[in-house]
Amino acid sequence: VLTVREMMTEKCFARAACAAAMVALVFVSGCASFKGSQTSAVDKQYQRILERQQRKSELSEDKDLEKKLPPLDDAATSERMGDVYLNQGNLGMAAIEYDKVLKADPERLSVRQKLAYLMLKRGMAADALLQFDTILKQNPADTQALQGKGTALLQLNRLKEAEETLKSALGRDPRLWQAYALLGTIYDKQKLHPSAVESYRKAVAINSQVASLYVDLGASLYLTGQYRDSAEALLKAISLDDSNSKAYNSLGLALFKMGMFSEAHEAFEKGSDEASAYNNMGVLYLKEKNYEKAAQSFEKAIDLKPTYYTSAHMGLERAKAGLKAQGQSR
Repeated sequence: VLTVREMMTEKCFARAACAAAMVALVFVSGCASFKGSQTSAVDKQYQRILERQQRKSELSEDKDLEKKLPPLDDAATSERMGDVYLNQGNLGMAAIEYDKVLKADPERLSVRQKLAYLMLKRGMAADALLQFDTILKQNPADTQALQGKGTALLQLNRLKEAEETLKSALGRDPRLWQAYALLGTIYDKQKLHPSAVESYRKAVAINSQVASLYVDLGASLYLTGQYRDSAEALLKAISLDDSNSKAYNSLGLALFKMGMFSEAHEAFEKGSDEASAYNNMGVLYLKEKNYEKAAQSFEKAIDLKPTYYTSAHMGLERAKAGLKAQGQSR
């Protein structure tokens, strides 16, 4: 919770990649709920299939009538079912249905893109990369495929290639805010935090309604020592999503650095609970070599959750050792 550097590498990367994958997946699917005008044609086709199944016995006796019906499109049916499974959160079944489509019709690039983004969501970066490369061989200008490829390369920790690919996507479409967010993650992983700040600012300039972007921006600003700006970004994140625990925890860090200790404690508590808040404050006081305050905080954390906070016990011993070294005792 307390190590911003860790948050900006593994956890923050997972969130950024996941967000980009799901936003792009919604994009190629047509809409978030998989309903509406974009799928009306498929819905009609599916209804025709159901009607034909219900009237199978009648049709078998009338070949001329059967010839008048539109041909069945199994690929379209599988794609629609894949969209339904995706909407339900059943990624495994969605992938199976999309795979059926591609086996029947490998040229359906929109379905290949859906499958590729599903692979990203499931952590199958190498497989997703193969799918995106297949798309780009046929359509090198596909910005969603370029962004997806950049995401896959980032998941594979191929940072330089990921950066180049995402920049290529932005060169074709400078409104890809997810690509800027992913570039921010790359720069943070490389400890190029000022560059990360610049990328996140570009992302929020395009889309100012995504809380996670402000969380990432706030964490990068914290790492550059811009604590007040960090707090402002994190407060914006909370205004968009007041249940965002990462925003509260990061805000606690920034407020502590600003000397606003009671406010920092309150932010930590909103991000988790009271025991966690005292433990976090203890860790920060310990780093500041304020051993008395650290010991007090750890003791309160232990009183609230004596079995849960092993780290609080360890922190308390370190605080006592620090006090002893300073010629003090408790």
